[in-house]
Amino acid sequence: MSAAQHAAAAEREETAAAAHEAHDGLAAAHATRSCRAAVCWTSLSHPTADHARDAEAHRALAAKHRAAGQALLQAEAQACAGIGADDRDVSPFYHREDIASVSPLEAPVLRGKTTATHRTGARVVFHAVPGLTVEWLQRQVDLWSAVDTSLDDELERYHTVLHLRTPGANGGYDHRNPLRIESAADAAVIDARIAEAWAFHPRRLEVPATADFLTKAAHAIEHLRGELPGCCRNHALRWPLPAVAVAP
Repeated sequence: MSAAQHAAAAEREETAAAAHEAHDGLAAAHATRSCRAAVCWTSLSHPTADHARDAEAHRALAAKHRAAGQALLQAEAQACAGIGADDRDVSPFYHREDIASVSPLEAPVLRGKTTATHRTGARVVFHAVPGLTVEWLQRQVDLWSAVDTSLDDELERYHTVLHLRTPGANGGYDHRNPLRIESAADAAVIDARIAEAWAFHPRRLEVPATADFLTKAAHAIEHLRGELPGCCRNHALRWPLPAVAVAP
């Protein structure tokens, strides 16, 4: 599990604990009622103990998830030290122009009395690149191990990626939208980094920048419609969209 997944799991456990504690309080309020059953079992007449134990168990699990998540964050911080932001976001294997060759990596496997080969991975050979060393590549591997994930694992979490490209200075990028704090040049750099980060996703769709934001939104909706099951693609939309004041 990643640090974010541990944090989400801890939140779920805290929510479950709170639910048990709420039931515990309600049960305590009615604990003084006389027992009318033939046998007054403790779990029926005083159910607060069970809920208290369950709440305590959920709290303990939440604490374990928080500790595991914090440990991953600390390991990530140590692994990231000295690695630039660009290299953290983009795999070295993205730079295909610097890859000399790729071949299967196989290892012998004993099967009964015979020895067969089993593919265990791939051997990637890079051209000579300034600054690229075996130690640097090992640190990249350690970085992904520290966050307990891989690029493929992260990409597989998303069925489809829809990238709305950022317009340039001549395409309508300005600061009428107060949420925009970057210059047009900085926004273009960020947009390019987003494209690089998702370049290997098998279902990455792009919506080009347009002078009118609603036109861009309409293109995005059509992309999303295409990703829906066949039974749902032709559902009626409320169109045109209500007028909104959004900068392109």
